[in-house]
Amino acid sequence: MDGHFYIVDLLEKRTIKEILKKGSRSKPEIQELQTILYEMGFGRKLKWNVYNADGDYGRLTTRAVKDLCKRNKIIGHGDIISEEIAEVIVKLYDILDELQQLYLDIHNGNYKTRYRKGSKYKNEIAGLQTLLNAMGYGKELNWETYQNDGIYGNGTTKAVLKFASHRNIRSKGEYLTKSMCRKIVSEFSKYYGIDWSKTRKSIKFNINNKPNNRNDEPTEAPPMPTSALVIYSDTHFVGKKITCDVDFIPALKRINTYAAKHDIKILITSSFRTSFEVPGAIVTPARMSNHMAGHGIDMNIKYGPNYSQLCNSQGLRRRLPRQIANFIEEIRNDSELRWGGDFRTSDPVHIDDHLNNDPKKWLKRYEAVQKSRKLGLA
Repeated sequence: MDGHFYIVDLLEKRTIKEILKKGSRSKPEIQELQTILYEMGFGRKLKWNVYNADGDYGRLTTRAVKDLCKRNKIIGHGDIISEEIAEVIVKLYDILDELQQLYLDIHNGNYKTRYRKGSKYKNEIAGLQTLLNAMGYGKELNWETYQNDGIYGNGTTKAVLKFASHRNIRSKGEYLTKSMCRKIVSEFSKYYGIDWSKTRKSIKFNINNKPNNRNDEPTEAPPMPTSALVIYSDTHFVGKKITCDVDFIPALKRINTYAAKHDIKILITSSFRTSFEVPGAIVTPARMSNHMAGHGIDMNIKYGPNYSQLCNSQGLRRRLPRQIANFIEEIRNDSELRWGGDFRTSDPVHIDDHLNNDPKKWLKRYEAVQKSRKLGLA
C-alpha cells in the first residue's frame, strides 16, 4: 500500500479508532474500508451486491469486520477498527494480487513453467518473492537490497528451500511443485473472506475441474475475448504487476526506455484502479482519475549499485540524485507524458499520459477497461 490509502494515513496519525467505527460519518474512509473488505472476500457479509460501498458503518460492515477478526484471531466485535485490525488489513490487502495470481496459476497449470529458477515470468516471480517475504523469508531473499525484483536466482532459491524445509518438504529450492504452491496459498487464504479468490479481479473458474488426460496435464482453456485491460511487464519495471489499458502500452514502453537509459528501475506500487473512492494516492484522487482508465502508474525508483537504493515519495520531493533527475526530465520533455510532481497539488510518485484532459476519450477508455475487468479478462 505504501502509504497511499486512507487507512494507512489514519494509522500513521493514530486517529483510526476515531474515524473507522460504527456510526461514523466519515463516508470516504468507510467506503474505502468497505471496498477493501469486499476485495478481500467479505462481500457476502457486506451484502455487496445490494449495498456496494455505501459509506455506512452499520450492522453489515460490523459483521464483515467481526469475521475478519475471527479469521485472524483478533479479539473484536467488529464495531471499530483498532490499530491491530488495521495493520492486519494493510498486510493482507497488500499481498492480495500476488496471492490471487499464484492461486490462478495453480489451477490453470502455469505454475510448472513460471515458478522456477531462471524463469522469464518476472511479474509472477516478483509476486512469489512478495509472498515469501510476508512469510518471514526476507533474510534469504536479501529483501532490503533487492525486494521483489522478479529474478528467481540464488536468493529466491534459498527462500524456497527454507520454506520447504520448515514444512518437511523435500526440495532443492529451484522450483515450486503444485503441493508447495497450494501450501503457500492455504497458509494465507485462511485469513481472508470466503470469496477472496474471486473478487478483486473478478476471476471466475471452477477449481473442482480435474484434468482428464493421463499425464495430469491441464486441458487447454477456451480462447478468451479480446481485452482492453492487460498485464504489462518490461525490463526496467519491478514491484507490483502493471495492469493497464492496452492503449497505454506505448507510453509504458517509452517510460521503460527512459529508465533503461538512466540505469534506474521503476518500482511499481499501483496501476489500474477500480474506484476513485479507494486508493487515495498521495493526493485525493480525481473523479476522472487516469488510474481508473488504466492510464497511470504510481512508483518509487530504485537506483545505485545493483539498484540497492530506493527513492520513495518523500525522496521524490527533495533534491533528486542525478540519474533520477535526468529520468524525470525525460518524462517532462515527452509531450505525451506527465509527471505528478508538476501537478498543482504535487504527486511525485505518479506518471500518466494526461488522457483525462479529453473527457470523451477518457470515458471511452474507462468504459472499455471496466467492462474487461467485470468480465475477468485481466
